Amino acid sequence: MNLQERLDFFQQLIQCNHNLSLHSYEPELILTHSDILQGAASKDDDALILLSLGDPIRSHIENGIREPLFVDDHLGLIWIVVFEYEKNTLCGIHILGPAYSGRNSYQNIKKELDKHDLSVSSRIKVFKMFEHIPIIPINQLFQYAVMLHYCVTGRRITTNNLHFAEKASQKQSSSEINLITEEHRGIWLAEQEFMNMIREGNPNYLDALARSFNLSDGPRFDVGDSLRRAKSTSIILLTLCSRAAIEGGVNPSVAYTLNDYYMQMLEDCKNIAETSTTCSTLMEDYVQRIQQEKAKNAISGQIRSICDYITIHIKEKLSIAQLAEQAGYTEYYFSHKFKNEIGCSVADYIKREKIQQAKLLLSGTKMSIQEISDELSFSSRSYFSSSFQKETGISPSEYREQNMKL
Repeated sequence: MNLQERLDFFQQLIQCNHNLSLHSYEPELILTHSDILQGAASKDDDALILLSLGDPIRSHIENGIREPLFVDDHLGLIWIVVFEYEKNTLCGIHILGPAYSGRNSYQNIKKELDKHDLSVSSRIKVFKMFEHIPIIPINQLFQYAVMLHYCVTGRRITTNNLHFAEKASQKQSSSEINLITEEHRGIWLAEQEFMNMIREGNPNYLDALARSFNLSDGPRFDVGDSLRRAKSTSIILLTLCSRAAIEGGVNPSVAYTLNDYYMQMLEDCKNIAETSTTCSTLMEDYVQRIQQEKAKNAISGQIRSICDYITIHIKEKLSIAQLAEQAGYTEYYFSHKFKNEIGCSVADYIKREKIQQAKLLLSGTKMSIQEISDELSFSSRSYFSSSFQKETGISPSEYREQNMKL
């Protein structure tokens, strides 16, 4: 296969997952080949590439760097640039992109454009140019960069070999910052007290957190957005809780899964009140799980592992046969062993865990009862409601009315 055939094959593989455009240029940044996405204008895409990448590419070449260039431009768009050399001569430049790295990227572009006095027709044209751009996780984009480099050069690299274009604005170095040694006095000690209480499953952890808040209202950075600041501070708190939970005995897979789950909940919060409620919910959840782990000391490793598996997959439909196979036992032996050690049947334990998760969703989100039933894989809303009432003594709607934190 020649290079163009390899590039075509690479593009076909990429488009199995994401509709990313691949553009090829001569060293002077003259377009030679472009696989433009359907619905986008070639001239517009080419202009966008040259506007975003001209200076970073030239700087990369002048510095004699041959590894891929990863560009996060001023609009928040991601580009991957790979360089084709023959011996010491640059023969071509291949650009994959653009992509968004998160759901908020499109909104950020709109905010950026709102700063300019554009006519209605111009705004429509610009937004149309951006609407076809895919959202791709940053780690996936790193892999695409490594793959494209191999396709063009035949050389294997890792993501550690990628180079990143610097933003136009330069940040202060830490040596230039006026460090005030008294400004954060006592915070570390208060934080350690809070972490120890979470680690131990101590229900008085809120007292330690309050003492920490009296000393500091969180990291001091200015994002010009009080909600974004609240979310960022909450994510730091979530990270501390998940690590303390692991040290307190919670299975790392469970702790990390919960971390991902609550991080998404925090990002979806629409105001500071929701953010605060989610924080309370996640801390309570982690502490309860640590307490449960400490009560499991007499339980065998196999059954503890199955309990962790149930927690991680609580949203799925779980069967005794599936769990027995996971544990390496026959269904009969597994069912008896589980009941002897946990004190209830496998089915009752799964239902109890689902109800526990439902309590968190009822009190900490605005999901409907039907949505919660579907989320936790109950066969129907009526079965969910009857199971919930049997476990708690009240209906889901009554529980929400009594415990809603939003």
